[in-house]
Amino acid sequence: MKRKPRRKQRISQRNEKLLHLLKFFVKFNLFAIPLYIILLSKFEWAWLEQFVVSIVTPILQLLGYNPTVHDLLISIPIKNGSWGAVINWDCTGWKSMLAFFALIMATEFPLRRKLAGMVLIPVIFVINLLRIVFMFFYVRTFDLANYQTVHAVVWSWGLIATIIVLWLLWLRFDFTKVFKKKRKRRRRR
Repeated sequence: MKRKPRRKQRISQRNEKLLHLLKFFVKFNLFAIPLYIILLSKFEWAWLEQFVVSIVTPILQLLGYNPTVHDLLISIPIKNGSWGAVINWDCTGWKSMLAFFALIMATEFPLRRKLAGMVLIPVIFVINLLRIVFMFFYVRTFDLANYQTVHAVVWSWGLIATIIVLWLLWLRFDFTKVFKKKRKRRRRR
């Protein structure tokens, strides 16, 4: 007779976990609605594309790649001529940043902790910039061999992995504690 309550308790715990998971997925999709709206409306922020160009170009200059810029097109000399990439809306990393935002907001943590997690969004933006610079490095070094594979597979999955790793780090470590320690140090002075 004692087995039935334990079994019911296990089922109850399992149902509770499934309910938490369901809540997470519902909230995640609600916070992802802006992503769907932007995709369907074909909305773009030209200033963000231009901002990415204005950051990537000096980095390429520092690397000695002699980039030329025409609007959103960045070109560099390669072995058999030149190669260029248009920095479009998808190159800005907006989907990754919005997905990370939705992942954080879908959790059950307090708003203060969620807001502290938003400090990782610029990290995603910087990693995306490094992704763009790496693609120029790749083409300059290896020419166009396997470019599509590197661009579509390695970096697309790499950015997804970055989002997941940063989210898992945020889940594991409470960043609000870092801010609390800084405040305590300031008060002591």
